[in-house]
Amino acid sequence: MSAIDTIRARHSVREYLNKPIGGVQLAGLRHAIIEAEQKSGLDIQLVRDNPEVFQVVARFGLVRGATASIVFCADGKDTDEAIGYWGQRIVLTAQELGLNTCWCALCSRKKSKVVLRGDKKVRIAIAVGLGKTQGSNRKTKPLSELCTVEGGSMANGASDAGARALPSWFATAMEAAQLAPTAMNAQNFHITLRADGKTVAARTTKEGAWSAIDLGIVRRNFEEAANETGADWRWE
Repeated sequence: MSAIDTIRARHSVREYLNKPIGGVQLAGLRHAIIEAEQKSGLDIQLVRDNPEVFQVVARFGLVRGATASIVFCADGKDTDEAIGYWGQRIVLTAQELGLNTCWCALCSRKKSKVVLRGDKKVRIAIAVGLGKTQGSNRKTKPLSELCTVEGGSMANGASDAGARALPSWFATAMEAAQLAPTAMNAQNFHITLRADGKTVAARTTKEGAWSAIDLGIVRRNFEEAANETGADWRWE
């Protein structure tokens, strides 16, 4: 599957089959985590046989049946954007492997079997496993609220019809960003294509506890899709 097809197919899943991950799927997931750790310097751990970490209040999105989690440990919030960026790479790899995932900001940290080092604490976890379903589409904000093209037709307040005038590579990348999971599905981000047609800036539009992680997730989705088009572009 292409990057954009993987992103389109991936949805948050909260109901799992309570089956362990094994074989090629487990090997591929471990490889993705090791690669992310090596490239980012983050503390990322795959924790198996630990369903109790998701035993939290149902109204906040209780995850059921997932025995495994991908856990990010940190001693503060300084690495939040990197956590989102590299975590989403692992999420997309899991999707390619036929696994389902759900970012879980609200989890029972005291029940996690993660190995804590130094002053680090569980920052966030990702449920991973075989979903009972493949999830479903979420409501998203229109591109007119999520992006701006300097000097172009997609300025703030433009209609969605204006999205057709976006450079094709940017339109594909923005669809990927639009589909990125964010806390409470708030989508508090904005992406700007500068007047040179190559430079891209991404920012949060509302500060919150998870806004930097959200921005990292969005940047990864955008980047994966943009790079696959072969476009000549760069982050600001």
